[in-house]
Amino acid sequence: MRRARFGVGVVGAVLLGVGGAACALAACSSSNGGGGGTGFNDSGPASGDDSSTPTCTTSSTLQIHFAPMYSAFVTDSTAQTFQVPAVVTGGTGTATWSASDATAVTFAADPTSGGTIMTLKSATPTITITAQVGTLCTSTTLNVTSAVEADWAAGNARYNNGVPLYPGCIDSKVAPTLADSGIVIPGPPEAGCPDAGPACTGCHGSNPTGGFFTGVQHTPEQTAGFTDQQLIDIFVNGVVDDGGPYSESIVPYQYWTLFHTWSDIDTPEAQKGMVVYLRSLTPAVEQGGLNFGGLADAGIVTTGQ
Repeated sequence: MRRARFGVGVVGAVLLGVGGAACALAACSSSNGGGGGTGFNDSGPASGDDSSTPTCTTSSTLQIHFAPMYSAFVTDSTAQTFQVPAVVTGGTGTATWSASDATAVTFAADPTSGGTIMTLKSATPTITITAQVGTLCTSTTLNVTSAVEADWAAGNARYNNGVPLYPGCIDSKVAPTLADSGIVIPGPPEAGCPDAGPACTGCHGSNPTGGFFTGVQHTPEQTAGFTDQQLIDIFVNGVVDDGGPYSESIVPYQYWTLFHTWSDIDTPEAQKGMVVYLRSLTPAVEQGGLNFGGLADAGIVTTGQ
């Protein structure tokens, strides 16, 4: 599937179907950018204590994406899995991946990106992740938010709440902007708008139910470079700060920032629950999207699509 691209008129039609508190996360992500070169296959050890790995020299040319990176871990249950994909650019050869704490994370090759998929095994707050190519290496930090199953359950309940995208249930701030383009938003349905915002599945995932967007992902492959607060700002305030780019091909930012505000997620507990749930999504490729902060769009890494 290709992502929908909208002009002002079609944006208006899309917004007419957006629910009261707004639709889901932006298709965006953060990265330290730059770095040139290609992604590398992961064939290295699961930790940094492999004696067969030669001593390396720190290189400013190599860059890990994302850097730094963020995830979460549920400490009172084994039901949830948290994974973070990563690629390294700026060199030629096969990358070996390692972690400062061999018990905190494991590595597996990611055939879609040519990089690695890290799986969290503990809530160690900060883990140093190193990528080595030949005798050169570079490192970054993986920051982990400690959570409990109740946090994940709260996020799951909001993300999959089943509330449809009702026409007319849209933030009033959008109406004047669209009116300037000759688009009039109808009133809410006779039964009124629901208190809760629409299900995130209405706009996001491989098979969104709202009927307006196709394949807009916000898994760790797009969002692992965002801090927890940056994620909260995206779904509560409709703001993408300097932490990452925004995909204008989905909805122009001037419209998105007006309606992408989930006013029903208004407590620290609810916000943490949403962040933890988003961190638990299985990494997935957004076709033509902002995987690894746009590296796929730029042709710097491949995504197997």
